[in-house]
Amino acid sequence: MKEENHADQNVCAYLRAKNPFGTLEGGGNPWLHLDTANTICWCVKSQGPIGPDARYVEPARCVSGRSCYTSPEFS
Repeated sequence: MKEENHADQNVCAYLRAKNPFGTLEGGGNPWLHLDTANTICWCVKSQGPIGPDARYVEPARCVSGRSCYTSPEFS
């Protein structure tokens, strides 16, 4: 299992994630040791795994430049 640290990455304020151990991650909270193989991501805006722009949601994709991206600073 590869763990990634997204603490330095500015992910969308509406991205949420939950790992199988019950730990919630995302939004204004730092991404600490997110295991992408075992973590489920969803968008608060669309209420599903696909964002409002019809693309999949995940920390690597929900970043500045995406049409539906909202900075965590402005949420």
